[in-house]
Amino acid sequence: MKNEKLKYYQEVYNKPTLWYKMPEEYIDYKDENFWKLFNFVIQRLKMNYEEELMNINAPSHISEIPIHYRTLELCLLTITLKPQTALKYIPDEIKTKEMCEIAFYANPKSNFKYIPDKFKTEKMCEEALIANPKNIHFIPNTYLKEKTFENNTKKFDIK
Repeated sequence: MKNEKLKYYQEVYNKPTLWYKMPEEYIDYKDENFWKLFNFVIQRLKMNYEEELMNINAPSHISEIPIHYRTLELCLLTITLKPQTALKYIPDEIKTKEMCEIAFYANPKSNFKYIPDKFKTEKMCEEALIANPKNIHFIPNTYLKEKTFENNTKKFDIK
């Protein structure tokens, strides 16, 4: 569908198809070729990568962007702009402790499960359990065995 819109846009407006010259609705964020062109032009023209990501509203479309094009810069922009929902679309190898903390405190109820165990703290686990009893399934075993969680698990009748 977007390819038809893009073709129509090119024919009617007789404009180039580079992202900075066309409306957002004509950009296909899932298209590998778009991202190859995007990266190529950014490098060749020595453009500011973060600025161009914002120009095409990439953080709002991170779920559509192929995983191998989700760069650290894009993920940082996304977590800054949309901390409540962004973490699930960020690959684990790019996640940092700071990113996970920002996302967790923006939405502890649903973001906890997307945080790698290595970034979870005892305090975070306690708050996650209070925010959503189902988070017990995402608490690392090392914290589950500690006494601090015995009261919380009994409180929610989780065994």
